[in-house]
Amino acid sequence: MGETELKIALQHEGEAQIHSFWQQAEASVDTRRKEIEAELTQLRAEADGQLQAEIATLRNNLLFAIHSKVMDGRLHAEAALEERLLLLARQVLPELARDDRSALWKALCEELPTGDWTSLKVHPADKELAGRDFPSAEIDCDSTLGGGLVVTNTDSTIRIDNSLDCRLMRAWPDLLPKLLTELRKWVDE
Repeated sequence: MGETELKIALQHEGEAQIHSFWQQAEASVDTRRKEIEAELTQLRAEADGQLQAEIATLRNNLLFAIHSKVMDGRLHAEAALEERLLLLARQVLPELARDDRSALWKALCEELPTGDWTSLKVHPADKELAGRDFPSAEIDCDSTLGGGLVVTNTDSTIRIDNSLDCRLMRAWPDLLPKLLTELRKWVDE
């Protein structure tokens, strides 16, 4: 084999090796490209999942904040309504006693235990009745009582509130839910 043939053979062998290296390099590049695409797809899926989780968290936080504000507003409105209803109920008490004030007075006085009642607090409309039934007692007027009386003994160790206002306050926890239910029905109609 001559020098020219050797050069040609080496050149062909070199070209074959170069071609083989290129094929291997292209195969490696293709493999790496596919790996990178798979990694990108996985990263996108993870990022989308994380984004969806963050969106859900933000949404839930916003819904909770809105719900809390709505509940706070509702509680404040209900508290204001409860105060207004109690005020209205207290304003109606004298009207309830007006129809037969002396019978109401008699019934409330009969509920008192026997004692030396030296101090009375009564509604102004009941002052005359109080003076008649408790002539030696000190009588103070309080229009917030609505009717009835508050009595205290000589040494102020016993105090009995048998007023309409006191009765309203004792009954209020039972009355209020019923009033609110009726108001809701009325508003919903």
